[in-house]
Amino acid sequence: MEIPLDPEIEKVVLQKVTSGEYPSVANLVEEALFLLVERDWSRSQTELQGRMPSLFELDREVSE
Repeated sequence: MEIPLDPEIEKVVLQKVTSGEYPSVANLVEEALFLLVERDWSRSQTELQGRMPSLFELDREVSE
């Protein structure tokens, strides 16, 4: 798979790999995707927690 990158992003990726921080571009992309999924999950949990009080209030209104 080939993914065109902005030259500045490509530069950062190559610096991370050549510095030894990541053994390969594939490893860097894999970690970046893992962090993206983790962030999305965290956001959905925060959103759900924010809605929970209103869900409980609706349940109370229905039972009254």
